Amino acid sequence: MKRYFGAHVSAAGGLKNAVSAAIELEINTIQVHPSPPQRWNTAPFAPGVEDPFLEAREGSCLEKVFFHAIYLINMATPDNQKFHFAKNSLVHYLDFNARIGGSGVIFHVGSMKDQEDEAVGYDRVVAGLNYVMEKAPDNARLILEVAAGAGAVIGDKVEELAMIYSQLERKENVGFGLDTQHMWASGYDFQNDLEGVIDNVEKELGLDKVWSIHLNDSKTALASRKDRHENIGEGLIGNDALHKVFTHKKLAHIPFILETPALESLDGARSEIEKLRAFLK
Repeated sequence: MKRYFGAHVSAAGGLKNAVSAAIELEINTIQVHPSPPQRWNTAPFAPGVEDPFLEAREGSCLEKVFFHAIYLINMATPDNQKFHFAKNSLVHYLDFNARIGGSGVIFHVGSMKDQEDEAVGYDRVVAGLNYVMEKAPDNARLILEVAAGAGAVIGDKVEELAMIYSQLERKENVGFGLDTQHMWASGYDFQNDLEGVIDNVEKELGLDKVWSIHLNDSKTALASRKDRHENIGEGLIGNDALHKVFTHKKLAHIPFILETPALESLDGARSEIEKLRAFLK
């Protein structure tokens, strides 16, 4: 079976530059922020902005392209303006990702921190996502990511994402994203209960609906509820456990994406990718 794996890379200066990074790193999978992640993207991406990327990718090693949504999105917010911005932000990203034949838009659902009634918050999430998918292209793919569990965050347990998914209208266009650091911080023990973790994901989400996995080590302890990524083999999850996750036969069909601190430089990214290649050997 062909393996799909890679890393988050920069799209600074244009999305076509992310293709150059993929070629340099010899990877078939990338994740990018197509716009600054700390800013609202209130306007659609202009027609034709994808053309330089498509031209650069043609004939390259790059096959899977994921977008990571901006960090301002909170689908449970009671603030109507922010709710409107969040929905449109996802619609714009889904449209752009579909135009390049991408593999999906990964996003964090949000938090109940400003929501007095949790039930109202979940209803708002479902209504918002149904709106987003109604506006999105037919080939768009939205990916709900497991969160690290800080505060009143939504999705630190796979059951929460499964509950949201069960109420969505275009289920065929919605899947899930795992993240080893987030799950570790939320209490999923990859060291001592890997099979139990995978069985739980399979039961609640279905492994056919897991469309991406962020492979990261953790700076913080199991069940710390803190989102702190570390380089592969340098954190508290450890090399052995991450090796077993990456090579597990039930997960082999899923694209893996690195989001580790070393990715800030090309040399660091190359070193992290080599760790994954070593896992396969």
